[in-house]
Amino acid sequence: MPEARDAAATAERPGQDGAFHVRLNDGRSFSCRSDQTVLHAALAAGIDMPYECASGSCGSCRCRLSHGSVSLLWPEAPGLSARDRQKGDRILACQSTPSSDLEINVRAGDALLEPPPRRHAARVTVKETLCASVIRLVLNVGGPIHFLPGQFFILDLPGAGRRAYSVANLENAAGGIELLIKRKIGGAGTAALFDQCAPGMGLVIEGPYGRAYLRADSARGIVAVAGGSGLAPMLSILRGALARGFGGPMDLYFGVNTAEELFCVPELSALQAAGARVHLALRDGGPGPAGLHRQAGLIGDALVAGEPDLKAKDLYVAGPAPMTDDILARTVRQEAIPADRVFFDRFV
Repeated sequence: MPEARDAAATAERPGQDGAFHVRLNDGRSFSCRSDQTVLHAALAAGIDMPYECASGSCGSCRCRLSHGSVSLLWPEAPGLSARDRQKGDRILACQSTPSSDLEINVRAGDALLEPPPRRHAARVTVKETLCASVIRLVLNVGGPIHFLPGQFFILDLPGAGRRAYSVANLENAAGGIELLIKRKIGGAGTAALFDQCAPGMGLVIEGPYGRAYLRADSARGIVAVAGGSGLAPMLSILRGALARGFGGPMDLYFGVNTAEELFCVPELSALQAAGARVHLALRDGGPGPAGLHRQAGLIGDALVAGEPDLKAKDLYVAGPAPMTDDILARTVRQEAIPADRVFFDRFV
């Protein structure tokens, strides 16, 4: 019987290269160090293993461990159901590091289309309060950083575990990564970043991850929907489209609860000046910034009213899970847009 155990378990001896051997049911194999997750090692090897959040919440990287043992970074990760745990051989590739050679049953794709994830030593260069509940954090890895517009990185936070945050800027030679982080009530990760993080602090980051990135080869119009700090990947996607000279229609729908929670207004105004149409949805009403269209109510209402025909467009969504579910219910389930033209990464 294969074995899953917590990360404090003692590892068996790896191979001479310091790594264990992981074999998939389709015959492909790759090396994975004891300090690497199975997901990270597979993607780094160019194997298209399924995943979404890469942080233990969604369950998209769930697979069957048919031989070997793993250590678990987050034993209580919600991506495994009670039934999965009863079976005893189900693991999350994003939360499992090898303690021996492994054999895994998973449906992996043929080739990885995204930049392979890597681990980087980063340093905080900017920490800026944007509103009472959102900060801007800028990290620098000291050299070129590669990612696609809309992807995310995982931060290793001492004492708080691993947390995924989307990038707001574009890949660059200077190594800068801009994050927009919303405080989560009771969240250990955001508490560490809001209360303990400061310029000059060192962090380890891993990535890029994410499948909801800009489809640069698409000529269809772009509709980006963001709730709260979900604005970060939407800024990246629209900036990426503009940088590539995209000349089609671009619409950004950005929703917050109150006018006091609005942030990144200069960035929104700059997008509009560059040709994107910006629509603000304030759930509780209130005044909005000059020059940007504003309406009271939910972002889903604003989207449906503003986009009567989505069939010729690509839809990108980022924000709280209830908002994402509502947008999918109003679009895909109503057959307003084909499912393969809707892109989102599910975080819980």
